[in-house]
Amino acid sequence: MKGFLASLYSPAGLFLFVLLAARLTFIQQIGLNLTPDEAYYWDWSRSLAWGYYSKPPLVAWLIHLSTLKLGHSEYAVRVPAALCHTLYLAFIYYLGQRLFDRKVGLWAAVAAAASPISAVYSFVMTIDPPLFAFWAAALCLAWQASESRKITDFLKLGLVVGLGLLTKQTMVAFLPLYFAWLAAFPAKRDLLREKRLYLAPLLALLLFLPNLYWNMQHGWITFKHTSTHFQEETFNWTGPLKFLLEQAGVITPVIFGLILLVFYTYLKRPKLRKNEKLGFLFFFSAIPLALVLPLALLRKVNANWPHPFYASAFVLTSALILRGRWPEGKGAFWRKIFFLGVVFGMFLMVTTYQLPRTPQKFPPKIQRLLYKFYGWKELATAATPYLKEGLPVITVRRDYAAELAFYLPQRPRPYVFWRGSIESQYDLWDGLPDLLGQDALLVLKHEGEIRRYGICFEEVKYLSSWEKNIFGKRRRAYFYYGYRLKDCPYLGPK
Repeated sequence: MKGFLASLYSPAGLFLFVLLAARLTFIQQIGLNLTPDEAYYWDWSRSLAWGYYSKPPLVAWLIHLSTLKLGHSEYAVRVPAALCHTLYLAFIYYLGQRLFDRKVGLWAAVAAAASPISAVYSFVMTIDPPLFAFWAAALCLAWQASESRKITDFLKLGLVVGLGLLTKQTMVAFLPLYFAWLAAFPAKRDLLREKRLYLAPLLALLLFLPNLYWNMQHGWITFKHTSTHFQEETFNWTGPLKFLLEQAGVITPVIFGLILLVFYTYLKRPKLRKNEKLGFLFFFSAIPLALVLPLALLRKVNANWPHPFYASAFVLTSALILRGRWPEGKGAFWRKIFFLGVVFGMFLMVTTYQLPRTPQKFPPKIQRLLYKFYGWKELATAATPYLKEGLPVITVRRDYAAELAFYLPQRPRPYVFWRGSIESQYDLWDGLPDLLGQDALLVLKHEGEIRRYGICFEEVKYLSSWEKNIFGKRRRAYFYYGYRLKDCPYLGPK
């Protein structure tokens, strides 16, 4: 992108550099256990492929590169999250200053950073931080390509969209939104007739083809898993309201309220609707957010799902609040609210970072937000005395399997009993039929599970149990020694 690196030689660049340094220091010092999702993706990274059960492969590739350079540690797994989320903020700044000016870009990036969800995704390594970065980069390239109409810019756009598709399925929405914006503005509409435009989707598809081929070989398992997110659970009239309240919680109420105000103002004023730059930002924020609302009537919508759409919303809000023409007195009022909202967001961001440092200072309900970060290393420590060299470890749950894989000595490959259908990557890897006749260590969550899975061994011996109270919630494990694995319905397809 033209001038991207040069744009970071600025106060915004200094802000982002200091923020990245603080995030990396936090990750190194905090010592939180990996969440089950982080450990799960780390386990993927040990077996590189073009696809995995529930997601495309790029999250595993990034973790693989990081651990290859930094070793297998919580810090190494999480470094890509800090880098990707900081890049996301850098692209937001660049988009704002490219469309308007540096002040708009700076405050858009600061507003994007000033929230609890921003703090979480700056150190928790899931598919979301890289998706945010690719989405924001694609926004910059999409605008640049619409201006320059150069073949190289459309190829760059296709490259970034393709990498986004290899990160998370949400990226599939990007190009349809882009084409819709081009069709809506007469000055851009003729671009739809130019062949060079279609180099972007073509290259994106070519990059995504290996993942499609992998899915074809595995019964389209990723697509089947993704389709469950759109299945009706129960009709709920209050779903959209709950969705909006959750968005206000993760974005912060003040900034989210201003985003809605800006959407309303854009729709209300014909002059604003004719502005190509504002329209570009609106099409990539308000429209996809509006399309998510009906889904909330039918099922629970996770608060993080629509977060990529806020990249353009932050720029749109910063632009209209700081540069928009408001009735006398209202402009100054909304600017004060915006700055107060950013300050409040920064407070919540710092509070989010402080929570794992001093959880005892927070109410019990807030403490329990850390449940997924605690107890896994202790679980592995409790299992270690029973782990002989080469002894397979078998469990029932993917979270237990992934955490044991990371925290047990020598990081063995875990196995998961088959429960009748493919429910995780461990079911795709399977391998239990190859262990017939071998002994194994069983790690079960519920004591009663041994009655079901114990039939897979000629004999089972109870070893011990483990339990930990984590901020008022209990995590348990029961350890058994299984002698001579035999054929049973829970070994999976042969």
